[in-house]
Amino acid sequence: MLLFLEMRRIARATLLLLALSARAAVINVVPGDSYTKIESAQAGDEVDIAPGTYAFRVYLTKKAPTNNPIVIRAQNPANPPVWDFLSWTNVENAPGSYGAGDRGRGGWQFSGASNYRLSGIVFRNCRTASFNSAGIRYYNGSTNIYVKDCLFAYNDDGITGGTQESEITVEHCEFDSNGNTNASASSPTHNIYIYGGTYTMRYCYLHDSAQSQNFHVRARQAVLEYNWFARAKAYEGDLMTDDDFNGSGPFTQTMLLRGNVFVQAAAPANHSQVVAIYNDGGLTNLTLSVRAVYNTFVGNGGSAAFIHVSNADGTQMSAEESNNIIFGTTRPVLIENTNKGSVYGSNNWMQTNAIVTPFTASVQSASPGFRNAAAKDFTLAPGSVCINAANALVYGLPGREYFQNEVTNRMWRPRAAARDIGAFESTSAGEPVGPYSAFPRPQLDAGRSGANMVLVWPLFASDFQLQCSALLNPVLWNPVGLAYSTSASSIYATVPASGQSFFRLKR
Repeated sequence: MLLFLEMRRIARATLLLLALSARAAVINVVPGDSYTKIESAQAGDEVDIAPGTYAFRVYLTKKAPTNNPIVIRAQNPANPPVWDFLSWTNVENAPGSYGAGDRGRGGWQFSGASNYRLSGIVFRNCRTASFNSAGIRYYNGSTNIYVKDCLFAYNDDGITGGTQESEITVEHCEFDSNGNTNASASSPTHNIYIYGGTYTMRYCYLHDSAQSQNFHVRARQAVLEYNWFARAKAYEGDLMTDDDFNGSGPFTQTMLLRGNVFVQAAAPANHSQVVAIYNDGGLTNLTLSVRAVYNTFVGNGGSAAFIHVSNADGTQMSAEESNNIIFGTTRPVLIENTNKGSVYGSNNWMQTNAIVTPFTASVQSASPGFRNAAAKDFTLAPGSVCINAANALVYGLPGREYFQNEVTNRMWRPRAAARDIGAFESTSAGEPVGPYSAFPRPQLDAGRSGANMVLVWPLFASDFQLQCSALLNPVLWNPVGLAYSTSASSIYATVPASGQSFFRLKR
């Protein structure tokens, strides 16, 4: 068998030529321009925004195709443009094309929009009279919205929105002190507030929410991975009832928390919980599920429940906690109605006086062995009991980890393996990946196993596809119809060794 191994994220040159041929314009925006330039962008256009301060509303509604998105970006990410509405008091008072009564709900709004890519913008002082404005609001079925390297500070909410079919991915962003203390306790003011749809957030730094949570999520499907959450005013976050569900169901909502760091405030307003699951809408026939794997929680020394399964009303709920460091609290979980919920998991580190039931294979000691907790370095020092103590049979192993702390932030690096408990692997090394870095190129390797070949690539490339071609000239790549497996350090697939095959990874 002739085996040709190729690592390739994407056919860059081909796609670049296609993209350039499809782009209609490069639109340059400078201070003194209005919202019309940005809103006029069509599929394939690039909007470059110069440094400066802007104070007009932006309303985006175009539906671009997936392979020809609308790109809106900072001309110079090191000197980003700032949308600041302080001079207007409330967003609804600022100029903009959208004139409906909810025009103040966001400095930038995506309504029924598709395939926008936004980067390098600062959103500041987005307030409204009803205390629910945001830097960005997306709704009305907006899909494939991608936001990276943006700062959201001092808004009622950093990002808000999400309807039943809406979806957004947020990466490399910071959410600082969003929330409004003038709002009532029940008002929606958080660092982020998601009402429904699908929500994905990676490599972000959310901290010091002004009123409530760092994340308040009602999405049907939410993935929060490799983020740093710190010092929420109330508690860190929750999964609650999707606003768009109606009828008799059944309804399901899920949240994955993977590879995150949680740092609890010294005196949060709600000191009984860190992450809550709650059917606040009173919806019948609803199931809520949270999986927390390979996270590091640093509590304030109290007894806050790392996950609170708040199902006293009989809502069906489940929570998994596996391979987490749960430090600074005696209570890894609280479940109110065990007849209507389940809690399970294994190989969590907990302090010696913690309640370990119902978890199995818990690792307990006086300290998890952080390298320098006082400096917020929660990587593992040599000799830590968390090293080589994880259960690598857990589904959804982490291939990445947050880099590095609250000062060097909003980046990630490949995680060397998933053998250690917590958000960091003691053997990880290498340069961080930032918002404008080239994606690391995973190595595709092969080895013989009897009559078969085993193709192996790293965990961080879990979103790459293994493809095969019988010939290179002409080349015709097709997905390999094989089941993938994982080990503590890699992904692998077994193929017959007979014949001639050429393989590559494509992202």
